[in-house]
Amino acid sequence: MAKREGGRHPQAQSVVVRLTEPAFDDLKALLRADPQLVRWALKKMIHLEKNPEAGEPLHGSLIGWRKLVVGDRHWRVVWRVTHDEQRVVIVDVAEVWAIGARSDSSVYEEMTERAKSLPSDPSTLALAEVIERLGKTASGLSAHDEAPENALPGWLVDRLVMQAGLSSEYVAGMTLEQAFDAWTAWAGRDPSRESGPGKAL
Repeated sequence: MAKREGGRHPQAQSVVVRLTEPAFDDLKALLRADPQLVRWALKKMIHLEKNPEAGEPLHGSLIGWRKLVVGDRHWRVVWRVTHDEQRVVIVDVAEVWAIGARSDSSVYEEMTERAKSLPSDPSTLALAEVIERLGKTASGLSAHDEAPENALPGWLVDRLVMQAGLSSEYVAGMTLEQAFDAWTAWAGRDPSRESGPGKAL
């Protein structure tokens, strides 16, 4: 996993939702209390795939974090938006850190403690994996599977097929590194030494 940086990226190609391990523990504790609330919380998190800046910003010591209201307005999902960059593949991340009751601001107090104690780049679970682990409680719900780290960006596929003349089937079988090497080789070629169109690679 690439190191995450704060905030959204203007050129991000997609959004994924991930939960820190303590947030997943929150969800499991909530499951014992009220499975329906878990489903509502999951639906809110699935919504973040479309809009990672939904809900409202938090203030004070939690500037940079956002909240979503769950159920009867007594529960909160707290997250921040970060981004991954892997060469040119950029992914926004809605990173859920806490799920809990608002009574006596307990979820915010817990969140403040987590922000102090967890590393800035904590290990996380993909929302699709969380849904799978929750079994029948989450039945019928689905989140986007995260693209593999070697996923080729669309612009690179287009250039290799349209400009470099490679077949789409051949390009689909390439790793990210192979695709970049092929594009670099084609872009740095000497056209005067080519024996014909499409023969550079």
